[in-house]
Amino acid sequence: MRIKIWGSRGSIPTPMTNDAYRFKVRRLLELYAKSEDKDIDTFLENVPFHLSNTYGGNTACVQVIDDSSKDIIVLDAGSGLRLLGNDLAGKGGLNIHLFISHFHWDHICGLPFFGPIFNPTNTITFYSTNDEIAENLTRQQHQAHFPISLESTPSEKKFVVINSDHTVKIGGLEIRAVDLIHPGGCSAFVVHSGKKKLSYVTDTEFTEDGIAGKELYYKACFESSDLMLLDCQYSLVEFFSKFNWGHTATNVAVNLALEWRIKQLAMFHFDPMHSDEDLSRMLIEAKSITNPKYNNRNLKIIQAVEGSVIEV
Repeated sequence: MRIKIWGSRGSIPTPMTNDAYRFKVRRLLELYAKSEDKDIDTFLENVPFHLSNTYGGNTACVQVIDDSSKDIIVLDAGSGLRLLGNDLAGKGGLNIHLFISHFHWDHICGLPFFGPIFNPTNTITFYSTNDEIAENLTRQQHQAHFPISLESTPSEKKFVVINSDHTVKIGGLEIRAVDLIHPGGCSAFVVHSGKKKLSYVTDTEFTEDGIAGKELYYKACFESSDLMLLDCQYSLVEFFSKFNWGHTATNVAVNLALEWRIKQLAMFHFDPMHSDEDLSRMLIEAKSITNPKYNNRNLKIIQAVEGSVIEV
């Protein structure tokens, strides 16, 4: 099982500004002028990630790749879904399974721009714990909001309502929903492939008080995941001014990952106000978090970089 990150930003798509681009270029030129190694590729490999790369600006969309099946499995339909559609351009007869965590704009705004939805030979099956899947997606493409209605797109569409007791089997994957803590409701998705386990846990406000009484439930759902993509939108300082906004502070996320014996934590759902430099700093801070209670637990922490592929 492999995971392709097509979008990991939260709240709203966030393209890089000209000022941010010029800052990167200027800083790279300054560093290159001082560098003894003038091989460009080697130089770029040794400068800070936030200068040589970008974490990405597209909102949540993750592809789960199962080599035992030709079906395409996607978690969320944020603006990153458009890039996946570009990658699938020219291909027909596709069976696409799209699991939607919730219907806030940043998690569905890519659907109207998803190329495969305009191909009549493709079948797209939508899954959600919300029993108004079709109504929510249709509303987004109402003529007052978008020129092309969902009904007029020629692909075949199916809508499947699931719950935490419902396991969806697709090829060699088993997928189950888990209720989260978020305004309007949200679902995590736990994906099993043989002995491997992925937990996709976006848009949730985990706090000590918030999960009181549910500690064992969440531990049972997520424990020993080989990879967890977890909402880490805020620093601890930011979180204090954003109670009940539905997102988790980085330090809480790291401590929960330790408690749940997660093997690899991918920080996800980046705040639109965070620059690439901010995200690099937050990653360093997350890696520096220590908890004597979990001294013997090895937790690898990364950022869910747009365009990256993570082996599970």
